[in-house]
Amino acid sequence: MFYKISKIVLRVLYKILFRMSIEGNENIPKQGGVILCANHSSNFDPVTMGIYSNRAVHYMAKKELFQNQFMCWLLTALYAFPVDRSTADMTAFKNAVKLLKQGYIIGMFAQGTRVKEGEEKAAKAGVALFATKANVPVVPVAISGSCKPFTKMKIVYGKPLYFEEYRQKRLNTESLNEITNKIMNEINHMKVEV
Repeated sequence: MFYKISKIVLRVLYKILFRMSIEGNENIPKQGGVILCANHSSNFDPVTMGIYSNRAVHYMAKKELFQNQFMCWLLTALYAFPVDRSTADMTAFKNAVKLLKQGYIIGMFAQGTRVKEGEEKAAKAGVALFATKANVPVVPVAISGSCKPFTKMKIVYGKPLYFEEYRQKRLNTESLNEITNKIMNEINHMKVEV
């Protein structure tokens, strides 16, 4: 209930504060596990990506955010779960794959961290690994514009990308990089000047 109310309130605020325009949210599958994968230049990106999805979006958030009791409650109520970014956190990995296999949406960022507009940072293979391990599609998401009040923002949800051809292959660094590049190319292609 808290999640739904928060989403409604945030949609109204976004419409007023950011002159938000949304395109393609009908591309998010109505059921089944799926990864929403976006570019990440602002602290607001998880909120931006999630509030325009018609389904709840789960996120991994750095474990340090869960140390404060209020933040722990808030993040948990908003379907986030902790990940230790200093190591290969197998608990978080298994939790995410389990959620995807159970038919939930996971929101992720290809580069794994915020990257300022105009800067370049190579995408990591995490999204590709999750998608192939859980056998789910990836919906590329492009967030354009600034999160400064009264500026324009646009979010574009692309068509789902399926990676069936990789299920028959033994996954290696090369195939994970191919998948990652396909996802990033779609995101970059959809980004617009606002």
